[in-house]
Amino acid sequence: MLDRCANDSNELIGGLLKLGKIEEAELIFSNMAESNPVSYNLMIKGYAMCGQVEDSERLFHEMPVKILSSLNTMISVYAKNGEINKALELFEKAKGEGSPITWNSMISGYIENDQLENALRMYLNMRRSSISQTRSTFSVLFHACACLGSLQQGQLLHAHLAKTPLSSNVYVGTAITDMYAKCGSIADARAAFSCISSPNVAAWTALINGLAHHGLGSDAVSLFNLMLEKGITPNAATFVVVLSACARAGLLDKGMRYFHLMKERYGMTPTVEHFTCVADLLGRSGLLNEAEELIDSMPIKADKILLISLLHACWYWMDMEVGNRVAEKMLMLYPDPSSACVIMSNMYSGSGKWGQKLKVRDFLRELGVKKDPGCSWIDVKNRTHVFSVDYRSHPNSDTIYASLETLKVNAYSFSSQLTESSIPDVKAYSYD
Repeated sequence: MLDRCANDSNELIGGLLKLGKIEEAELIFSNMAESNPVSYNLMIKGYAMCGQVEDSERLFHEMPVKILSSLNTMISVYAKNGEINKALELFEKAKGEGSPITWNSMISGYIENDQLENALRMYLNMRRSSISQTRSTFSVLFHACACLGSLQQGQLLHAHLAKTPLSSNVYVGTAITDMYAKCGSIADARAAFSCISSPNVAAWTALINGLAHHGLGSDAVSLFNLMLEKGITPNAATFVVVLSACARAGLLDKGMRYFHLMKERYGMTPTVEHFTCVADLLGRSGLLNEAEELIDSMPIKADKILLISLLHACWYWMDMEVGNRVAEKMLMLYPDPSSACVIMSNMYSGSGKWGQKLKVRDFLRELGVKKDPGCSWIDVKNRTHVFSVDYRSHPNSDTIYASLETLKVNAYSFSSQLTESSIPDVKAYSYD
């Protein structure tokens, strides 16, 4: 048991860390008569929150007795810092305790380092070891499947979840809805949402976002209105989603009404994300001057995404006047001019101003700007494979390219069989 003085010190340290006052927390910690595992763990977390990973590691090694919560904290710290092997070493030491938090920390670590297969493998080992899966276990895995668009893996997890008491949990249900929506399975997303007994604002927002993202803007707006009828108070994220839906569906009047609604009825201060959606809404409607005026009147600095959005609208409507002003603004505010220059180059070519286009291209070439290669991916037997042009890093690349050569030979052989005699003479037919 900790004495009252130690408890008070720990509460003070925790409060200071929440305020981001790491130096004041350090002072309290160093002046404690006898530091305890709780205070050590608080400081380890605090250093990590401030990005001071080396200090977290130093303090962890200085701990007289390493408790499980500190091991779990360091697993997360190492993973967030990209040191997944160190995280795995600590996991191997701690997994014998049978704590779901330990396993969840490692699963999250793999996901943060884009190692979904290892995360799923860890989850399967967790099941085999009879470790209880929590809502966090499934939530992070569904989120990973959503981000990767890995529908098959998500369906597998959903089948496992159905056998647990967590199937009706609102947080897990929201993660499932989001996963199906982002993977393009809208029917399954709707079904998952309907299984949530009391959906909260996050669940509603997830489904609205899925509908909007897949071109069902009107359905998204209808669902938003139903949410309001049910007495659910929208949050800032909900308004970002519904404003985006209005922009994609060309619902100018509704979008502007919702923008005023969030300020007047719900007392929310619009963020740059909200302004971006409204500027996009105006831009898609051809109201480029109004969009520019909105940006100029913003109480916050316009970010690159917002300006690019308007510049794209200028390109679509071929409005060189507004486009040039927006491009100049971007060049003043942000040091990397490549995005603005590429769009302006397309605008110049679209309007036949080839001299201007060549000047922009030469400028980009001088800067050494190169286009990032595109990529494709495919799910085969529960594994996600990513490819780009001339990609040779895949472990089975030799087999893949050998198969491609075989296909090319077969295609050439087939085409050589199509002689002129086998092709009908269209001139022999009458079109009277």
